[in-house]
Amino acid sequence: MKSNLEQLESAIRQQAENLANTHLEAAQQKAEQIFADSAKRLQKREQREREIAEVTANQEFRRRVQASEIKMQAELDQLRWALVQSVLADLQVQLKELRQENDTYISLLKQYLKNAAQLFDEKELVVEVNADDHLLLAPLWDSFINDAVPDKICKLLASNKNFSGGLLVRNEVDRIRVDNTFEGLIERLENEIYQIITTQLFASVTSIRNI
Repeated sequence: MKSNLEQLESAIRQQAENLANTHLEAAQQKAEQIFADSAKRLQKREQREREIAEVTANQEFRRRVQASEIKMQAELDQLRWALVQSVLADLQVQLKELRQENDTYISLLKQYLKNAAQLFDEKELVVEVNADDHLLLAPLWDSFINDAVPDKICKLLASNKNFSGGLLVRNEVDRIRVDNTFEGLIERLENEIYQIITTQLFASVTSIRNI
């Protein structure tokens, strides 16, 4: 009887041990699965954070590049404007000096008048100059016209407009005007000078970017 009881207890213990081992193995497998899933989630989170960090870094880099380009563009605009003003200031100085050389200046005015007169069908024209040039040209006006536009009849007037030199040519009814004053010349040249300077600056910037 005792032997049977011992056998039963032994069987129960064995069954309990087997059951415990089964649960332990299952628990270990579950733990391993949990660790594996956790590792995968952690890896995905790390990958996602790296991607977010990379996107953020790229956005910050692009933002800084754009800010740098905007700043450079503003500096280029300032430089262009300064260069244009510098060139125009030099031109104004040269034109002022030119007015002091009577023979050269008179030859220039003849050319201005000749070029302007070609644009008119009318024979009679009005030539406006400033007060100083009126004093210069009035004594020699007939010969001036014969040299420049012998086929035209031109009336010399002291203009009430404020310009430093050159001349303004118009018809009698004042419907057509050709502005060959120094100020008109500078105004027409300003855009051309700006384009030249812009082209040169952009060429320099492109070279720098390609270094």
